Amino acid sequence: MILDELFTRGGPVLYLLFLLTFLIFLVLINKYFFLIYDKKFWLDKNLNNFINDNPPSQVSLKTVESTYIAELKRVSNSNIKILDGLIGMCPLIGLLGTVYGMIEVFEVLSFLGTGNPRAMSSGVAKATIPTMASMVISLFGLYFRFLLLRLHLSKRQELILTGLMLKLLKEMKEGTFLLQ
Repeated sequence: MILDELFTRGGPVLYLLFLLTFLIFLVLINKYFFLIYDKKFWLDKNLNNFINDNPPSQVSLKTVESTYIAELKRVSNSNIKILDGLIGMCPLIGLLGTVYGMIEVFEVLSFLGTGNPRAMSSGVAKATIPTMASMVISLFGLYFRFLLLRLHLSKRQELILTGLMLKLLKEMKEGTFLLQ
């Protein structure tokens, strides 16, 4: 298998990178699932609770922003710092792989000298493969992180407009339309 050979050549640091990639993938799937599917249910449930607790005729827009929209921001941004930390760890783990591989190269040099480049190649592979893998993981993680941010911002703008429209419609029905 190609993956077996990659892990053998890359050394034990690739296992750590694989675990890190798996964690990044889980956090990304969790956030995308929330923004695409669960957010609608969360919004409906909490909007009904908010409207029941705060009648639209007595609530200003600042109150809506400071309570309901702030709670949405908190829930939406719940694992973003963890995701940023995991993505930031990838290059550092790749650097650890580089150090591990270079230690192996120096070990071969100390026993065999510089006359056997084939013996040094395994250490060089253990130095470069984790570095390359960590950079690829970081780039993909950052790409999907920024897509997530864009999706989050567009959903937030949609929520603000929907909330304003609901408030205006309710106030117009009740005859208490006030600009505050």
